[in-house]
Amino acid sequence: MAKVQFQVEPHPAQEDEALLRAGIVAFNVSCIHEQASHFCLFARDDGQLIGGASLWQHSDAFYIDVLWFEDNYRRQGLGSELLDRLDQQAVSAGIRKIFVDTFSFQALDFYEKNGFEVIACVPQYLLGHDRYFLKKTLSF
Repeated sequence: MAKVQFQVEPHPAQEDEALLRAGIVAFNVSCIHEQASHFCLFARDDGQLIGGASLWQHSDAFYIDVLWFEDNYRRQGLGSELLDRLDQQAVSAGIRKIFVDTFSFQALDFYEKNGFEVIACVPQYLLGHDRYFLKKTLSF
């Protein structure tokens, strides 16, 4: 084997980072025999993107990777409406589980209010903030 060298690259080439991601995805697929699909649910006001969610879908679960709304659209029920639509999408796809994670300074109360339960917490995960992992089980 050639001598392996390690180096930190503060601004890695996109193709190098893509190779890392493709490698772990291929490994995961070889273990679970399924590749997740990706989709987004966007919220627009008069054609302007004001928020939404980016998700990964497996045959048995959704994972919410990102959920965000612009500041002036928060606390108006739009996030809850978006989650309701995701619930409907999951049920129509035969999926009963939705997972998400959030930090203590983000949206823990919001997710709990919308039926998610904390399944794990990593205290002091980042700069003194806890990280929560949540699950919502849907009934058909």
